[in-house]
Order: sequence, then C-alpha cells, then structure tokens
Amino acid sequence: MALCQLEKSPWLTSWRGLAWKPIHAAVLAVVVIALVIGAAFILKRRADFQARQTPPPQVSPGTNIDNRTANVPSPPATPNESPADKPTNAEVVVVLNDKGGTIIVDKNGNVVGLDDVPAPTRDEIAQVLLSGRLDQPAILKELGGQGGGLRGSNDAQPVKLTYPSRTVIVSDRPNLKWEKAPRASSYRVYVNDQAGHEVARSEDLPSERTQWILPKPLKRGEIYVWTVVAVVDGKEIVSPGPSSPEMKFQVLSARSLQQLNQLQKTHSHLALGVFYTRVGMISEAELEFQELVRHNPNSKVATILLGNARLFGGID
Repeated sequence: MALCQLEKSPWLTSWRGLAWKPIHAAVLAVVVIALVIGAAFILKRRADFQARQTPPPQVSPGTNIDNRTANVPSPPATPNESPADKPTNAEVVVVLNDKGGTIIVDKNGNVVGLDDVPAPTRDEIAQVLLSGRLDQPAILKELGGQGGGLRGSNDAQPVKLTYPSRTVIVSDRPNLKWEKAPRASSYRVYVNDQAGHEVARSEDLPSERTQWILPKPLKRGEIYVWTVVAVVDGKEIVSPGPSSPEMKFQVLSARSLQQLNQLQKTHSHLALGVFYTRVGMISEAELEFQELVRHNPNSKVATILLGNARLFGGID
C-alpha cells in the first residue's frame, strides 16, 4: 500500500520527467566546447601581454642577424638633412672659433657648426679648410685690365682713381672716388661697358669734388670701365694714364647678392670670407679673415686664409 502511494507521488513523477535524453548530451557538448575556446583565448591574450612587457634580447656583435632584417634599407634622408645636422665621428681636421660658435671639420669633409649656411657653401668651406688655402678668383684676372689706347699725354700727371679699383662691388649705383689733382679746375667722369660703349657721363664737376654717384643703376653681373678727365691749366688729363691698365669693376650678380644676404644673417666670419673671396670682393674678405684670426690667434689655417686674401688684394 505504501509502495503504491510512493509511485503516485508528484515528486517522483517530476524526477522521471527529467530522465536523460539525447538533446541533453548535445547541449552539454556545446557548453564544454565554448568553455574550452574561452579558456584558450584568455591564455593567448595573457601570453601576448607578457611578450610586450619583455624587452627584446640584446644581440652581440658576433651574432648573425636574420637576412630578412639585415637587408631592410634605412629610410631615405629628408631633403634638408645634411652632415651639419649630425655630429661627426671621423677624425677631426680643423676646429675654429667663429662669431656664431665653434666650427668643426672632419677628414671626410663633414662640417659641424654652420647649420644656417646653405649646403653648397658648407661644402665649399670644407674644401677650403681641408686644402688649407684659397683659390685665386678668376674674375680678378679679368678686372686687372690691360693698357688701352691713347688716354692722354705721358707728360701730364694723371689723377689717382681710388674706388672702385679692379674689384667686385655690391652697389649697382657706386660712388666713384678719386684724389684731388693739383691746379685742377674741373672734372668729368665717364663709365663705359666692356665693349667700349658709354653708359654714363657726369656733368662738369667743380675742383673741390672728388666723387660722383651714378644717376641710374648699372646691370648686375656686368663689368664696367671708368675714367676721370681733369682740366688742369686748360689741358685735359685722362686717368688712368696711357701706360696704366684700365680701371675696371664688376657689379655683383643678382644671384650672388641673394647668397650674400643669406650669409650675412649667419654672422660667420669664415663663411663670409670664403664667399667674398670667391666672388672677387677681396677687401671685404680680408676684413672677415682678420676677425677670424682674432678669434683664433694660434690657428695656422686662419692665418693662411688671411695671407691668401692679402696676396690676392695685391694682384693687379
């Protein structure tokens, strides 16, 4: 009787409804697979994190590196990159104190300390310092002139022309200067181009005048010849005299003028001295090298550069 009542119990009826079926096995398998995948994912994330926190191993000089890594090319240098942007590791050849700081040149021609100077000018400076000398500007030979035709009498003492005297000048309207001639009553100035064509002429200037500024600009990059005619005791005396070379000058070209304006901002005596020498402005170059020697009294290179400039200045 008791057994029959137990079989009819609602609790037992519910338990029998939960008897194992095939679908239960399928659900359980899905759950197990999901747990395994989740655990594997968590372990991989942890391993990746630890790998990022671990520093890369140090490679000794004798260790071979994978060719795939060793053959990867370095990124190209930017257009503005230059040796002046990096310290030199090669043997240092020249060290100079300049107004802008210290200039260092190594045996490979790398220059440190002239970062504001354009790369072509830095290369030129390196070549000058490595060779230890300046080359004579070609323009000086052309400005040296040669004896012209009849330009007055040998009996008369010509007027001494002082500026510009066989050199290159910046101004395209130069102030021409000469020394006063004894007993001169007036002067007249002529400026011709290299072909002999007159480009400017002054009015008759009084005897106390010893300079004259051209009224119009001259062409840049061109060479000009100038003369002064003095009236002494009623006679015209042409200077330079017939036995002297023509008095020539060149107006600095527009391109060189632009370079000069840029270099003047650097305040480098060395850069300016090298530039002035190259274009034929020898007096200006000498002044810059004098300052360079003052900053480097024991430098053989600075002394040689100054000596070169003085030598070029004495060549007619």
